[in-house]
Amino acid sequence: MDNNTGFIPCKRRITIVGTGNVGTHLAKALTRQRYDVSLIGSRMLTGLPERSDVILIAVKDDAIAETAKKLKGKAWCIAHTSGSVPMAVLEGCADAIGVFYPMQTFSKDVELNYSDIPFFIEGNSREAETVLSEIARSISGNVRLANSADRKKLHLAAVFACNFTNHLMAIADDILKENGMDYTVMLPLLRQTIDKLHSVPPSQAQTGPAARLDRNVLDAHIDMLKGERHLKELYEEMTAQIILKTHNNRIFTISDNQLQK
Repeated sequence: MDNNTGFIPCKRRITIVGTGNVGTHLAKALTRQRYDVSLIGSRMLTGLPERSDVILIAVKDDAIAETAKKLKGKAWCIAHTSGSVPMAVLEGCADAIGVFYPMQTFSKDVELNYSDIPFFIEGNSREAETVLSEIARSISGNVRLANSADRKKLHLAAVFACNFTNHLMAIADDILKENGMDYTVMLPLLRQTIDKLHSVPPSQAQTGPAARLDRNVLDAHIDMLKGERHLKELYEEMTAQIILKTHNNRIFTISDNQLQK
Protein backbone atom coordinates (compact mmCIF):
# COMPACT_ATOMS: atom_id res chain seq x y z
CA MET A 1 0.00 0.00 0.00
CA ASP A 2 1.17 3.50 -0.82
CA ASN A 3 1.62 5.17 2.57
CA ASN A 4 0.83 8.59 1.11
CA THR A 5 -2.44 7.76 -0.59
CA GLY A 6 -3.80 4.55 0.89
CA PHE A 7 -3.98 3.28 -2.71
CA ILE A 8 -2.71 -0.21 -3.59
CA PRO A 9 -0.58 0.24 -6.74
CA CYS A 10 0.18 -3.46 -7.27
CA LYS A 11 -3.46 -4.54 -7.64
CA ARG A 12 -5.90 -1.75 -8.33
CA ARG A 13 -9.42 -2.76 -7.49
CA ILE A 14 -11.82 -0.58 -9.44
CA THR A 15 -15.58 -0.85 -9.07
CA ILE A 16 -17.76 0.81 -11.68
CA VAL A 17 -21.32 1.48 -10.54
CA GLY A 18 -23.70 1.80 -13.47
CA THR A 19 -24.14 -0.64 -16.33
CA GLY A 20 -25.18 1.89 -18.96
CA ASN A 21 -23.18 3.10 -21.93
CA VAL A 22 -20.40 4.86 -20.02
CA GLY A 23 -19.96 2.27 -17.30
CA THR A 24 -19.93 -0.64 -19.74
CA HIS A 25 -17.34 0.98 -21.99
CA LEU A 26 -15.06 1.98 -19.10
CA ALA A 27 -15.25 -1.52 -17.61
CA LYS A 28 -14.14 -3.07 -20.90
CA ALA A 29 -11.33 -0.58 -21.44
CA LEU A 30 -9.92 -0.83 -17.92
CA THR A 31 -10.20 -4.61 -17.85
CA ARG A 32 -8.06 -4.73 -20.99
CA GLN A 33 -5.43 -2.80 -19.04
CA ARG A 34 -5.47 -5.57 -16.40
CA TYR A 35 -7.22 -3.66 -13.69
CA ASP A 36 -9.30 -5.74 -11.29
CA VAL A 37 -12.69 -4.37 -12.41
CA SER A 38 -16.17 -5.04 -11.04
CA LEU A 39 -19.15 -3.69 -12.99
CA ILE A 40 -22.36 -3.56 -10.97
CA GLY A 41 -25.84 -2.13 -11.30
CA SER A 42 -26.67 1.00 -9.36
CA ARG A 43 -30.11 0.07 -8.02
CA MET A 44 -29.43 -2.98 -5.89
CA LEU A 45 -25.62 -2.71 -5.82
CA THR A 46 -25.56 -6.49 -6.12
CA GLY A 47 -22.01 -7.82 -6.18
CA LEU A 48 -20.49 -4.72 -4.63
CA PRO A 49 -17.03 -5.64 -3.27
CA GLU A 50 -16.52 -5.12 0.43
CA ARG A 51 -13.71 -2.72 -0.34
CA SER A 52 -12.34 -1.15 -3.53
CA ASP A 53 -9.46 1.17 -4.18
CA VAL A 54 -11.52 3.34 -6.53
CA ILE A 55 -15.23 3.46 -7.25
CA LEU A 56 -16.38 5.20 -10.42
CA ILE A 57 -20.04 6.21 -10.40
CA ALA A 58 -21.43 6.14 -13.94
CA VAL A 59 -25.14 6.82 -13.45
CA LYS A 60 -27.59 9.54 -14.44
CA ASP A 61 -26.64 12.95 -13.12
CA ASP A 62 -29.62 13.23 -10.78
CA ALA A 63 -28.79 9.85 -9.19
CA ILE A 64 -25.12 10.49 -8.41
CA ALA A 65 -25.52 12.02 -4.95
CA GLU A 66 -27.91 9.33 -3.71
CA THR A 67 -25.76 6.53 -5.14
CA ALA A 68 -22.65 7.99 -3.51
CA LYS A 69 -24.31 7.93 -0.09
CA LYS A 70 -24.88 4.18 -0.44
CA LEU A 71 -21.18 3.71 -1.22
CA LYS A 72 -19.80 5.60 1.76
CA GLY A 73 -16.72 3.91 3.17
CA LYS A 74 -16.52 1.35 0.37
CA ALA A 75 -13.39 2.76 -1.28
CA TRP A 76 -10.42 5.00 -0.66
CA CYS A 77 -11.52 7.13 -3.63
CA ILE A 78 -15.01 7.65 -5.03
CA ALA A 79 -15.40 9.61 -8.27
CA HIS A 80 -18.19 10.21 -10.74
CA THR A 81 -18.03 10.41 -14.53
CA SER A 82 -20.38 13.35 -15.15
CA GLY A 83 -19.47 16.47 -17.06
CA SER A 84 -22.03 18.72 -15.39
CA VAL A 85 -22.24 17.60 -11.75
CA PRO A 86 -19.86 19.25 -9.25
CA MET A 87 -17.41 17.13 -7.30
CA ALA A 88 -18.91 18.48 -4.07
CA VAL A 89 -21.87 16.06 -4.23
CA LEU A 90 -19.44 13.31 -3.17
CA GLU A 91 -18.20 15.05 -0.02
CA GLY A 92 -18.13 12.80 3.03
CA CYS A 93 -18.37 9.57 1.04
CA ALA A 94 -14.65 8.73 0.99
CA ASP A 95 -11.27 10.08 2.04
CA ALA A 96 -10.60 10.96 -1.59
CA ILE A 97 -13.27 12.15 -3.99
CA GLY A 98 -13.05 13.24 -7.58
CA VAL A 99 -14.33 13.36 -11.13
CA PHE A 100 -13.34 11.05 -13.97
CA TYR A 101 -15.05 12.62 -16.98
CA PRO A 102 -14.52 11.14 -20.46
CA MET A 103 -15.78 13.71 -22.97
CA GLN A 104 -17.11 11.32 -25.58
CA THR A 105 -20.40 9.96 -26.85
CA PHE A 106 -20.91 6.34 -25.80
CA SER A 107 -23.14 3.65 -27.28
CA LYS A 108 -22.74 0.11 -25.98
CA ASP A 109 -22.41 -1.59 -29.34
CA VAL A 110 -20.10 0.98 -30.94
CA GLU A 111 -16.37 0.46 -30.44
CA LEU A 112 -14.19 3.43 -29.55
CA ASN A 113 -10.61 4.50 -29.98
CA TYR A 114 -9.85 5.38 -26.38
CA SER A 115 -6.37 6.71 -27.06
CA ASP A 116 -7.58 10.18 -28.05
CA ILE A 117 -10.67 10.54 -25.83
CA PRO A 118 -10.18 13.59 -23.58
CA PHE A 119 -10.46 12.69 -19.90
CA PHE A 120 -10.98 15.58 -17.48
CA ILE A 121 -9.90 14.87 -13.93
CA GLU A 122 -10.67 16.61 -10.66
CA GLY A 123 -9.79 15.55 -7.12
CA ASN A 124 -10.03 16.90 -3.61
CA SER A 125 -6.30 16.30 -3.16
CA ARG A 126 -3.17 15.92 -5.24
CA GLU A 127 -3.16 12.21 -4.42
CA ALA A 128 -6.70 11.78 -5.72
CA GLU A 129 -5.89 13.61 -8.93
CA THR A 130 -2.70 11.58 -9.38
CA VAL A 131 -4.48 8.24 -9.01
CA LEU A 132 -7.43 9.15 -11.23
CA SER A 133 -5.08 10.61 -13.84
CA GLU A 134 -2.98 7.44 -13.77
CA ILE A 135 -6.06 5.31 -14.43
CA ALA A 136 -7.16 7.60 -17.27
CA ARG A 137 -3.70 7.59 -18.85
CA SER A 138 -3.75 3.81 -18.98
CA ILE A 139 -6.39 4.07 -21.72
CA SER A 140 -6.00 7.60 -23.12
CA GLY A 141 -3.17 9.89 -24.13
CA ASN A 142 -5.35 12.96 -23.61
CA VAL A 143 -5.78 13.52 -19.86
CA ARG A 144 -6.23 16.95 -18.29
CA LEU A 145 -7.21 18.54 -15.01
CA ALA A 146 -10.42 20.59 -14.92
CA ASN A 147 -12.34 21.99 -11.98
CA SER A 148 -16.11 21.74 -11.66
CA ALA A 149 -16.79 25.20 -13.10
CA ASP A 150 -14.64 24.60 -16.19
CA ARG A 151 -16.11 21.13 -16.67
CA LYS A 152 -19.65 22.53 -16.73
CA LYS A 153 -18.65 24.79 -19.60
CA LEU A 154 -16.97 21.87 -21.36
CA HIS A 155 -20.16 19.87 -21.02
CA LEU A 156 -22.27 22.73 -22.38
CA ALA A 157 -19.95 23.06 -25.36
CA ALA A 158 -20.10 19.29 -25.88
CA VAL A 159 -23.91 19.36 -26.00
CA PHE A 160 -23.80 21.95 -28.77
CA ALA A 161 -21.03 20.15 -30.67
CA CYS A 162 -22.29 16.60 -30.30
CA ASN A 163 -25.90 16.22 -29.16
CA PHE A 164 -27.32 19.08 -31.19
CA THR A 165 -25.33 18.04 -34.26
CA ASN A 166 -26.64 14.49 -33.98
CA HIS A 167 -30.20 15.79 -33.63
CA LEU A 168 -29.76 17.85 -36.79
CA MET A 169 -28.51 14.73 -38.54
CA ALA A 170 -31.65 12.91 -37.36
CA ILE A 171 -33.72 15.66 -38.99
CA ALA A 172 -31.69 15.26 -42.18
CA ASP A 173 -32.33 11.51 -42.00
CA ASP A 174 -36.09 12.11 -41.85
CA ILE A 175 -35.94 14.44 -44.86
CA LEU A 176 -33.95 11.90 -46.85
CA LYS A 177 -36.22 8.98 -45.91
CA GLU A 178 -39.24 10.90 -47.17
CA ASN A 179 -37.53 10.96 -50.56
CA GLY A 180 -36.31 7.37 -50.58
CA MET A 181 -32.71 8.17 -49.69
CA ASP A 182 -30.41 6.91 -46.94
CA TYR A 183 -28.63 9.11 -44.39
CA THR A 184 -25.29 7.42 -45.14
CA VAL A 185 -25.06 9.56 -48.28
CA MET A 186 -24.22 12.40 -45.86
CA LEU A 187 -21.29 10.67 -44.18
CA PRO A 188 -18.53 11.86 -46.57
CA LEU A 189 -19.80 15.42 -46.10
CA LEU A 190 -19.77 15.05 -42.32
CA ARG A 191 -16.30 13.49 -42.33
CA GLN A 192 -14.90 16.38 -44.35
CA THR A 193 -16.65 18.89 -42.09
CA ILE A 194 -14.88 17.39 -39.08
CA ASP A 195 -11.56 16.79 -40.82
CA LYS A 196 -11.10 20.39 -41.88
CA LEU A 197 -11.49 21.54 -38.27
CA HIS A 198 -7.97 20.16 -37.76
CA SER A 199 -6.76 22.96 -40.03
CA VAL A 200 -9.10 25.90 -39.47
CA PRO A 201 -11.40 26.99 -36.60
CA PRO A 202 -15.16 26.49 -36.99
CA SER A 203 -15.77 30.19 -37.59
CA GLN A 204 -13.59 30.01 -40.73
CA ALA A 205 -14.88 26.63 -41.88
CA GLN A 206 -18.52 27.66 -42.27
CA THR A 207 -19.98 27.21 -45.76
CA GLY A 208 -23.49 27.02 -47.20
CA PRO A 209 -26.22 29.44 -48.27
CA ALA A 210 -26.32 31.37 -44.98
CA ALA A 211 -22.58 31.98 -45.05
CA ARG A 212 -22.85 33.07 -48.69
CA LEU A 213 -25.95 35.19 -48.02
CA ASP A 214 -27.67 33.33 -50.85
CA ARG A 215 -31.18 34.65 -50.35
CA ASN A 216 -32.73 32.69 -53.22
CA VAL A 217 -31.63 29.34 -51.76
CA LEU A 218 -32.59 30.33 -48.21
CA ASP A 219 -36.05 31.45 -49.28
CA ALA A 220 -36.53 28.25 -51.28
CA HIS A 221 -35.59 26.10 -48.29
CA ILE A 222 -37.91 28.02 -45.99
CA ASP A 223 -40.73 27.61 -48.51
CA MET A 224 -40.11 23.85 -48.55
CA LEU A 225 -40.56 23.79 -44.77
CA LYS A 226 -43.72 25.89 -44.62
CA GLY A 227 -45.75 22.83 -43.60
CA GLU A 228 -43.31 21.98 -40.77
CA ARG A 229 -43.55 24.95 -38.43
CA HIS A 230 -40.98 23.78 -35.89
CA LEU A 231 -38.43 22.86 -38.54
CA LYS A 232 -39.05 26.14 -40.35
CA GLU A 233 -38.42 28.08 -37.13
CA LEU A 234 -35.29 26.04 -36.42
CA TYR A 235 -33.98 26.65 -39.95
CA GLU A 236 -34.63 30.37 -39.63
CA GLU A 237 -32.93 30.60 -36.23
CA MET A 238 -29.90 28.58 -37.33
CA THR A 239 -29.61 30.70 -40.49
CA ALA A 240 -29.79 33.92 -38.51
CA GLN A 241 -27.12 32.63 -36.09
CA ILE A 242 -24.76 31.63 -38.92
CA ILE A 243 -25.15 35.03 -40.58
CA LEU A 244 -24.60 36.79 -37.27
CA LYS A 245 -21.43 34.78 -36.63
CA THR A 246 -20.05 34.88 -40.17
CA HIS A 247 -20.61 38.46 -41.26
CA ASN A 248 -18.91 40.74 -38.75
CA ASN A 249 -21.70 40.38 -36.18
CA ARG A 250 -24.13 42.31 -38.36
CA ILE A 251 -27.67 41.42 -37.37
CA PHE A 252 -29.97 39.84 -39.95
CA THR A 253 -33.47 38.54 -39.45
CA ILE A 254 -35.71 36.31 -41.50
CA SER A 255 -39.31 37.48 -41.87
CA ASP A 256 -42.16 36.52 -44.20
CA ASN A 257 -39.93 34.14 -46.14
CA GLN A 258 -37.47 36.90 -46.89
CA LEU A 259 -34.00 37.49 -45.50
CA GLN A 260 -33.89 41.04 -44.21
CA LYS A 261 -30.86 43.14 -43.27
